[in-house]
Amino acid sequence: MNSFNNKNVKELLTNLCCSQCRNDFDIESINVKSAEGNIYFAELVCNKCGKNFGDIILNFNRVSKTHSALNILDGPEPISVDDVIDAHEFIKKNL
Repeated sequence: MNSFNNKNVKELLTNLCCSQCRNDFDIESINVKSAEGNIYFAELVCNKCGKNFGDIILNFNRVSKTHSALNILDGPEPISVDDVIDAHEFIKKNL
């Protein structure tokens, strides 16, 4: 696990914090489950409140001066109240 060090993780987690308690993430927030070369399978957990953000893949081979260590991609819109009601009605009718 030669690439997993404080410098890489500090760069990766710069300006990121827990969405629940606003605690800053640090190297202790990442629990490595397995590694192969410079690619790590881990989970991200807030050290203050314990919120688990799930599994993450860290690829330190991609770190360069031309892009950030963490690229945040736009995803789908969050589900709405109407989506939840529609799902409930669908399940209710089909059980």
